[in-house]
Amino acid sequence: MEQIVLETERLILRPFKSSDAEQVAHLAGDPKVSGPTLNIPYPYTLDMARGWISSHAPRWLEGSGLIYAVTGKDTGRLLGTVSLVQISGRKAELGYWFGVPFWGSGYCSEAVAALIDFSFGKLGITLLNAEHLASNPASGRVMAKNGMKLLACIDRESRDGLLSKVETYELKCP
Repeated sequence: MEQIVLETERLILRPFKSSDAEQVAHLAGDPKVSGPTLNIPYPYTLDMARGWISSHAPRWLEGSGLIYAVTGKDTGRLLGTVSLVQISGRKAELGYWFGVPFWGSGYCSEAVAALIDFSFGKLGITLLNAEHLASNPASGRVMAKNGMKLLACIDRESRDGLLSKVETYELKCP
């Protein structure tokens, strides 16, 4: 089954294309984007972007992940991504990042809301989890704005092997 395209008032959520790789490398490669995450390496190269994009379709087909390119409805410009980075049965982990030029615009919250609605309404997901570095409160605001509840602040190993404070959230299907 092909990945379904989602639309919001201002956004299109679509599968990534190989032609998005250069823009992904540019946006995710900004240390302001990768720095406050547990998983995006820095530097983030074009080859990394190509490899990441090529992993999406197999994950969707096997039911283990769903990754969307978030683009402007009017411009078609890539803004960032929202995803279910890990699907296991009726549970999934929500993830997202957006390029610095698009911070503070509400795009991330809008895209996350669309993915939550799709997850609960069409995919049969009943529980979403998410986490963010405690040093990145903007990410927590996106989660809270979308009804996610803060569960705990825990220590988690980062991509560099360092312990970092991480806030965990969850949202149950209404």
